[in-house]
Amino acid sequence: MISFITGTIQKITIEKDTNIDILTQGGVGYRIAIPSTYLVPEVGEEFSLFTHFHVREDNQSLYGFQTEQERDFFEQLIQVSGVGPKIGMGILSTYSRKELEGIIEEGDAKSLSKAPGLGMKRAQKIIIELRGIIDLTKESSEDSLILKDLKDALQALGFDSKSIKEKCEQAESIVRKEKDIDIGELIKKVIKE
Repeated sequence: MISFITGTIQKITIEKDTNIDILTQGGVGYRIAIPSTYLVPEVGEEFSLFTHFHVREDNQSLYGFQTEQERDFFEQLIQVSGVGPKIGMGILSTYSRKELEGIIEEGDAKSLSKAPGLGMKRAQKIIIELRGIIDLTKESSEDSLILKDLKDALQALGFDSKSIKEKCEQAESIVRKEKDIDIGELIKKVIKE
């Protein structure tokens, strides 16, 4: 898995899809799709990206992001059934992560459906599936970090977004009462309830 790349920009392609070609110090060149809203340095400049390596039967592609949080958000987007990397990039090229979080939190499917390749039904599906999973612009206190770890664990265990939201609400009250609880104990407690 390729999760981070640093190298010299060789070529920038701004068309329907925005790509950059990066040559690493090891002499390997990568073509990376990026959101069209990114300000990219000039050819010959060094550039670093967090990446998502997407493998399909007929294609292997790299998608690049300026922050780890944007990459993680993209990975959550493409886990929604019917939303592939091209649609995910279209969404991230239309809205910033902060705008998307607001749209999802408010349930504004009409605004979200304006992204290329995304209709109203898919927009509604994204909102329903991600509403209980994404961390909506909360400060990274220790409490929210343990809750994020809990969300990740519950997601890995196969819980749906509605159940994850309910379990996280239970966990918030547990964390308030037991400040020093570790993640393993918290998972056991919310699964039992």
